[in-house]
Amino acid sequence: MASATWENASLDNGYVAVEERLAGRVRGRSARNAYERIARAWRRLRTGSRLLVCAAIALAGAGALALGAPSALPIALGALALILAGALTGVSLGLDARTRLEREIDDRQHELWHALTELEVAQAETVRRLSMAVEFRDEDTGAHIERIGRLSAQLSEEIGLDPTFCNRLGYAAPLHDVGKVAIPDAILLKPGPLTPSERAIVETHAEEGHRLLSRSSSSILDLAASIALSHHEKWDGTGYPRGLAGEEIPIEGRIVAVTDVFDALTSDRVYRTAYTKDEAIAMMKEQRGKHFDPILLDGFMELIGATRSDAAVAMLCDPDGVVAPLLADFTGALEHGDAIGAEETIAQAIEQGIVPATLHRELIAPAMRSLDLLRETGDVDVETERRATAIVRRILATVYRYMMTGLEPTRERVLLASVEGDAHSLGLQMAHDQLMAEGFRATLVSDLSPERLEDTIESQAPEVFIIGGTSALVAAGMGRLLDQIREQYPKLPVLLGGAAAMRVAHEHPRVIALERIELCVPAVEKLLSPAGASSTLIRA
Repeated sequence: MASATWENASLDNGYVAVEERLAGRVRGRSARNAYERIARAWRRLRTGSRLLVCAAIALAGAGALALGAPSALPIALGALALILAGALTGVSLGLDARTRLEREIDDRQHELWHALTELEVAQAETVRRLSMAVEFRDEDTGAHIERIGRLSAQLSEEIGLDPTFCNRLGYAAPLHDVGKVAIPDAILLKPGPLTPSERAIVETHAEEGHRLLSRSSSSILDLAASIALSHHEKWDGTGYPRGLAGEEIPIEGRIVAVTDVFDALTSDRVYRTAYTKDEAIAMMKEQRGKHFDPILLDGFMELIGATRSDAAVAMLCDPDGVVAPLLADFTGALEHGDAIGAEETIAQAIEQGIVPATLHRELIAPAMRSLDLLRETGDVDVETERRATAIVRRILATVYRYMMTGLEPTRERVLLASVEGDAHSLGLQMAHDQLMAEGFRATLVSDLSPERLEDTIESQAPEVFIIGGTSALVAAGMGRLLDQIREQYPKLPVLLGGAAAMRVAHEHPRVIALERIELCVPAVEKLLSPAGASSTLIRA
């Protein structure tokens, strides 16, 4: 019993001790909280206000000293007030210095973040250029790499992955097949089925790609190395090169496995034509849980279903509503020399169902006209226009490959020529591409002078001749070419295009310029028809 009483007493004492310690902590915490509240209120005061408070306390202290003699209490209070005023003044100055230091640290952190962001953007652009160089060797169209990057980023967003990872995946995924640089063309581009030994050689591209990209200081290239190694692995473990299964396969490899197979099935290859989207979807569903991660495949099916439906409905119901924001984005990217932004806008337009001819008419040509007007008013300089022209040339080259997939022009020969001294011939380039897509054997010649005219016509033997001039300043040169053609080749049908053509057409009543690029193909077909053959110059 005594022992139990002692134990109970000990427990009671322990509880009391604990309560006292807790009470002390609460009092201490309350004091600290009160202090922190006062300090926060003090920091919120402006520097001038804090100094006024200090001055008021100091004056009160000085007054107490003056009025308090010979009593000890007023003197003590006055001295205390002066000490408090001095301490508060010191604290105020210290807080100001601390605030300035914090702002300086924040500024340095922002500058560092900005520098790192610019570095990562530069790395991403380098990766993208490398992936384009690799892809042009194997694919009929460079749009393949754009689609893989976009679809992989969208799928990763669809399943809720980190936005930073999704962004990096969009840059890294296009390098999935970089190892194909080590595969001989005779095997890689073989139109028929591969032999077992050839298949084994092709499969080495996964290891080769990983070897090329690994051990980099770039987070994007590290991610690309993982994708290169793992995107041919299969969920059931029957893939290559390492036979990984399930979640042993990195998530980035499982994502690209889905997007790459879908794009491969729906694209033409040297050994087969493309499957329809519905056929590709049916084939991939059969591989759910075998080739593909079932969750990722389900997410991808939702993604492409929504994307296809939304884009088709938007283009059908409100084409202007789709094109207008794209045109604004594209023009803005050109004005700022942003090649990536411009190319992404074009890729987005294609994804939304805008055909190449519409891209020429609704996006590229209007954007270039806007830049021409801005240059004439002095709002953009010549260097900005030069950069924009270079970006558009690259875009047109990519779109042209997309337009010409599987086509072999066999129709009449059409010669397109820009007048000597013209700034650029992008309008003629678009006309050339549209003619080629319609099967005409078109040739584009730049900077054509009267001295070169005869040799050019004799070597090309065109059945229709189109002369273009972007600037009205070359109208005189266009007129001289037209007069020379009339004299030397009176039966050769001729069309004019561009700003210079409007002035020449006014001086030559029998000729009216093609005012819009989309009129080029119908005008050529009309010229070559029996009704148009009777006239060497037509009104278009």
